[in-house]
Amino acid sequence: MAEGDVHTYFEDGLWKNRVEGGSRASNTSPRRTDAVLAGRLIAKKRRVAHVVHTPEGDVETERDFRPRVKRPQ
Repeated sequence: MAEGDVHTYFEDGLWKNRVEGGSRASNTSPRRTDAVLAGRLIAKKRRVAHVVHTPEGDVETERDFRPRVKRPQ
C-alpha cells in the first residue's frame, strides 16, 4: 500500500478511516457502512486507493481511484 491510501478498519468498538502515513483517524463511525462510504469518498477525492479491512485486520477489499496512465500506441 502506498503513502496516502485510505484504510477503513475496526478499532475500539468503532469503524475508522485513516490516511496511510497519518497518525490519527480522519473520522469514525459506529456503523461499518457509513465508514466505508466516507472512506471511499476520501479516496476518490484524493485519487488514491481505498482499503477496507475486516474486524480481524485482514484486507477485505481494495479499490484504486488513481488516474490511469494512457500509454502511447
